Amino acid sequence: MDIGWKIVSTGGGLLAGLVAKKIVEFGWQAATGHDAPNEDDFQSNLVEAVVFSVVAAATNTIIRNLVMKKASSWYGQGAKAVAVDA
Repeated sequence: MDIGWKIVSTGGGLLAGLVAKKIVEFGWQAATGHDAPNEDDFQSNLVEAVVFSVVAAATNTIIRNLVMKKASSWYGQGAKAVAVDA
């Protein structure tokens, strides 16, 4: 168990989530002209909510993978084995 890698990977995951959220919200605003669907707004269009969720999840996954690759190369060779096992 490598505590350093766990800290780096957790921080990278959080950073990726924040970046993905901002990108998707900005893109949604630019594409549709209105704010992203809010999970607490039960009056919003179901189709919009589903499309937004799919786009947000895909964006988050892509950015997280890119961040984790970079973190792994920065942290060192040992992190690659740990990242694959997790």
